[in-house]
Amino acid sequence: MYEVLEKPLMEFLEGGDGVNALPVFEEEYYPDSHMIDSSLINLIKFISTSFGRSRIPAAYKIVERIHIDCSKKKTFRFRSRHPLFVDGSPKYQNICLVSGMVHLGIPILPYFDGQNVLEVNEDPNDYLAILRGENSDLF
Repeated sequence: MYEVLEKPLMEFLEGGDGVNALPVFEEEYYPDSHMIDSSLINLIKFISTSFGRSRIPAAYKIVERIHIDCSKKKTFRFRSRHPLFVDGSPKYQNICLVSGMVHLGIPILPYFDGQNVLEVNEDPNDYLAILRGENSDLF
């Protein structure tokens, strides 16, 4: 994962977006509801697998810009049998994560402000074809 993605994910995990995901759970007001604790790794897995293909064109462009800026990478280790993490290339995993962040409106400054998505009208299959071509070079 690119290091630049960690801060916005932590801020979203701690504070939500203030509109759809509220920042604070007041236990005294909801005594019958169940609490779910989460972590950054669980959020990464959830966002990547749930919304990872929803905004691929924008995510591809954002990841390309992050890569051009020579952003540092951060490694997370976790267990998963999901095909994205078992067989997906690191670039595809990052694109799926960023796609989910764009879908949820999580800002990735200076690449995405939470609302302004780069050229949304492009076909995601074009980007998937590029990624598949990169994976075939590995074999």
